Amino acid sequence: MKSKCFILSLLLASVLGLTSPAFAARSYVWTYEYKTAEKEEVEVEYYFTLSTPDIGQIEGTMASEHQIELELGITERFDFSVYQVFNQNPGEGLKYKGFKLQSRYKIGKKGRYILDPLLYLEYKGKPDFSEHGIEFKSILAKDIGRFNIALNPIFGFEREDEWEFEPEYAIGMSYEIGEMLKVGLEAKGSEYGHYIGPVISHRREDFWIALGSAFKTGEIKEGRPEFQIRVVLGIEL
Repeated sequence: MKSKCFILSLLLASVLGLTSPAFAARSYVWTYEYKTAEKEEVEVEYYFTLSTPDIGQIEGTMASEHQIELELGITERFDFSVYQVFNQNPGEGLKYKGFKLQSRYKIGKKGRYILDPLLYLEYKGKPDFSEHGIEFKSILAKDIGRFNIALNPIFGFEREDEWEFEPEYAIGMSYEIGEMLKVGLEAKGSEYGHYIGPVISHRREDFWIALGSAFKTGEIKEGRPEFQIRVVLGIEL
């Protein structure tokens, strides 16, 4: 647990301490914006997520998840990514959880519609193909001066013995304080529970970082996290 806290503290220090003359989104950790990788651009992203089912007893209950993503811009509107996912439950070692394949496609040019639309499609599976998941997101976003809003209706399908439909949502609002820093608020949820929390993000040249959290609001289903915190790092190659 001490090592996790050290890593988290180091990443937070990076968010607050790095300087750069330029800033570019990604503004959120749960919500997607109207953004794809540039044509022929290659980016590596790392997702580090901590979750606990009991916010009043974090010690000994915090699980971690690690996602490593390789993202490639195919065209100016379309990109493709491959994820490798690992998790670690309290008192256990790091385990390989599975993989994900993701694609995003921009519809039209930015500013053409009331909300800028982007389509997101993802497949996730286990190495033995015993479980499958398909996720479709309709990403709707808008920049109004320094303010950004992004809406993600999510339609998920999970299959172990049979297919199950799992609708979700994510919403993000952020404000650009300066060229280096954005702050905002995110909400997300499903039939298992709803969450809300602040987010902060920063970029310098070929590196960006975002830090966000999710606190439960109301009741959640048993076994689901009451609190989560996520750091996402991106490095352009």
